[in-house]
Amino acid sequence: MTNPSAAPEASPPLHTAAPAVALRDRNIALVSAVLLLIGMPVGWLPGSTGDVIGMTVAILIDLAVLAGLVVWLVPRERAIGGARASRSALILGIAAVIVGVVFWTGLPFGPGAAAIALGLSQRESAGGERRGMATAGVVLGAIAVVASFVLLLIG
Repeated sequence: MTNPSAAPEASPPLHTAAPAVALRDRNIALVSAVLLLIGMPVGWLPGSTGDVIGMTVAILIDLAVLAGLVVWLVPRERAIGGARASRSALILGIAAVIVGVVFWTGLPFGPGAAAIALGLSQRESAGGERRGMATAGVVLGAIAVVASFVLLLIG
């Protein structure tokens, strides 16, 4: 139902920026999840299927962390905006690189994807130092995701 007293101009246009950002976040999370789902079996099951339960539990935890960060944390930080959101992107990127030490757990994929998603949106809206922090978050998140994937593939 529509509000009959509202002017036609009061309704938001269908091509607003919010759906594009949400679509980009979903695509980033999807790519990260696919890399996780490809890399984990290659890294965990190099010849035997003895660690299937452990791998399955690790994948479920990793996907829950990924979904929680991208669906819950990123939109809230983006809504706050300003220096805090750019700083959060940088912190997520640093956390992804630090957690990359235990790459075989798949944990770098969640904070890495969140850093990329939040950093990209902050790069578009911020300037100066905030833009630099957001860019650093994107770079660190991408390095963590790609390095973890490659390390899972080569063992």
